[in-house]
Amino acid sequence: IREELGAVPKLDEAVTIGFATKTFENEFWRMEKEGAEWGAEMFQDAGYDLTIDVRGAQTESDEEGQLTLMMDMVNKGYNAIMISGISEGNLVPGCEAAMEKGIELTTVMDAFSPYAGTTVGAWHYMAGKQGAEWIYNKIGQEGQVACITGLSQATAAQARTQGFNDFFAEQNNDKIEIVAVQNGDWDRQKAYNITETLLQQYPDLKGIYCNNDTMAMGSLEAIKAAGSDCVVVGTDGTSEAIASIQEGELDATVDFSPKVMGAIGVEMTIRKLAGQDVPKVVYAPQCVRDSENVDKTFEEIFGYEYEPVFEE
Repeated sequence: IREELGAVPKLDEAVTIGFATKTFENEFWRMEKEGAEWGAEMFQDAGYDLTIDVRGAQTESDEEGQLTLMMDMVNKGYNAIMISGISEGNLVPGCEAAMEKGIELTTVMDAFSPYAGTTVGAWHYMAGKQGAEWIYNKIGQEGQVACITGLSQATAAQARTQGFNDFFAEQNNDKIEIVAVQNGDWDRQKAYNITETLLQQYPDLKGIYCNNDTMAMGSLEAIKAAGSDCVVVGTDGTSEAIASIQEGELDATVDFSPKVMGAIGVEMTIRKLAGQDVPKVVYAPQCVRDSENVDKTFEEIFGYEYEPVFEE
């Protein structure tokens, strides 16, 4: 995108960007908040008169509360609002109100919205495939596997689970059996309970892919309690998951680099406010983190440092 669009243009006026995101109880959204604020700070240091307001819903399912905080940003007349909707539809009234006021919208990470000109985020479907492939190779391409999914109405959960299922279907390997795909609602305790039951039903279970790291950590706790050698792969790349991998406990996570993703969301939003034609979909970098690369930095893995280039 930087090669295509060049440096970020200067803005002649003060701008305020809101970010209506999900609950900060989940570390991923806290990391993305930090990334958005970090990105804004880089623009402020470069001389942009920029204010950012990042607020999260109370819980993972607080759809009405998230809409309320977005409507407050709309009513205050912010120049742009970044959104990470809990579901496909809960922020629709806020998006419609924003469009009426000419407020620029950017989706960050979740729930594609036809109202937002650009979506910045992970390739959720590919994350499911990456997690499945890691498990497939780790367990020797045979055995029983399972998937614990997020909220059923969340597009990210749907895409990650589809990627998981499609990977194994494409292998056409009768030595692999998907014994369960169960809904954990992004919840650690639910993932623990599901895993506990699965291990009772399938004591030879070889691998579990979880749609987020919160559930992966719950699943891991159940596996440790049962004395199982079942491998677990999470999704998000939270610091808790990374630390667990470093300690030799969690096996892997699909790392979405949430801090960088939040910063990219700010950069794309400013590019749009400056009149640039930003692509409809901007994928942030993602990779599987395991014991082989867990100690490497973002820059070492991807070969570049995230830093906007500004017009002189």
